[in-house]
Amino acid sequence: MARATATLREADKSGDVAPWQPVRDGTLSWRIIRQIRAMLFDGDLKSGERLGGEIELARRYGVSRMAIRDALRSLEAAGIVEIRVGAKGGTFIAGGNIERFADALAIQLKLIGVTLAEIFDAQIAIEVNSTELAARNADENDLAALREILRALREHRHSKPEFTELSLRFHETVVASSHNRAMIAQFKALRFVLEPLYARRLNDEVAARVIASNAALLARIEARDAEGARALMHRRLQIIRARQIEAAATESAAPPTD
Repeated sequence: MARATATLREADKSGDVAPWQPVRDGTLSWRIIRQIRAMLFDGDLKSGERLGGEIELARRYGVSRMAIRDALRSLEAAGIVEIRVGAKGGTFIAGGNIERFADALAIQLKLIGVTLAEIFDAQIAIEVNSTELAARNADENDLAALREILRALREHRHSKPEFTELSLRFHETVVASSHNRAMIAQFKALRFVLEPLYARRLNDEVAARVIASNAALLARIEARDAEGARALMHRRLQIIRARQIEAAATESAAPPTD
């Protein structure tokens, strides 16, 4: 695919034939989408690269402008391309957007009906590894952010909405301190699913445990104790997982009240 694309591009520069492979038969818009996605993953297309306007793309693929328009709508909705208007407009490969990815993934997790066990297993997989990396990679800005969230947690320990949001922000900031964008994107999506679960179980006793645990974790990260930070996070999340699943089972078994 890469060699064929390079050949086609050379031809395009010389003004000869269409730059990409013509699309024939089947669902035209889907074939165009599939080809552009393949070129993106092959490294033949990069963020910010101009693909062309509707007329150019229709000529390149040997299809109607309607087929191109349908494909571009789908690609734009998926965040793969952005369409700009004006003299220097056209279709461009979009820039990365972690927030958009996280929102879309969170919705899909909800729609497929992930279980509590699946949610917490995913949290453990992401956060335990991220915490180890955070102890190695966190810079002073990361540490300052974690200290500020810990201070705010103490201040808002009796306010359920604020404390829940701050607690998950602490988790997210630990993951961000790993400086691993793949893990950061996944946790951002998971946070949407976790927040209502954390809020349901919150009380003063839980808040006190969360503050103490966060303080101990921050101390390990500041000390660059990667193994200790990893072990502490793993133990903490295993306890949270067990308590959440047990509480959900108890609620499910309870008889309905009038």
